[in-house]
Amino acid sequence: MRNPCREAEALDTTLEKLYEDKQHGGYFMTSGDHESLLAREKPAYDGAEPSGNSVQALNLLRLHELTTDDRYRQRAERALEAFGDRMAQAPAALSEMLLAADFRLDTPKEVVIVAPTSRKDAEPLLAKLQATFLPNRVLVVAVDGEDIAAQSQLVPLLKGKVSRKGQATAYVCERQVCRLPTTDPAIFADQIRRTEPLSGRSP
Repeated sequence: MRNPCREAEALDTTLEKLYEDKQHGGYFMTSGDHESLLAREKPAYDGAEPSGNSVQALNLLRLHELTTDDRYRQRAERALEAFGDRMAQAPAALSEMLLAADFRLDTPKEVVIVAPTSRKDAEPLLAKLQATFLPNRVLVVAVDGEDIAAQSQLVPLLKGKVSRKGQATAYVCERQVCRLPTTDPAIFADQIRRTEPLSGRSP
């Protein structure tokens, strides 16, 4: 069974090795083993397609949220700092990277759905999630047994999570602290819509 988080980790390993500017943060367009160039461009514009730097900054933050590995957060922050002046001077030029900055400053929802037999069991809960505007969140769908055991090696939040009463079960968490699990799509929808006042969030 596919392990999306493991695949994301493997892709990031390649980006870190070949494309990351380890001194100043951010990512070059060409790899380190490319033929010699006068200058290595570091894309800094989000147009019809977002720049690789903006996408990777958000990917790193999501990987940190899922794995709790602080190296991902540190590298994401270096990338954001590398483009900080440009975001301040011309924010519209890096609109996608602003989403990464918003994710970093927010308290993202951590959503876990555990299905009893297959991922199809999770579809009623996923339909509620897809119908809700919730940009700052991470999602893990796992199946009881070998799948959840394998994924939990990389995603600590999965440990101890099980499906209940033979139904797909949702766990909505923030900072690894979860609300009561539910199998009811309506209750799940209410949980993911709840937000914490800005005054109650730590920086």
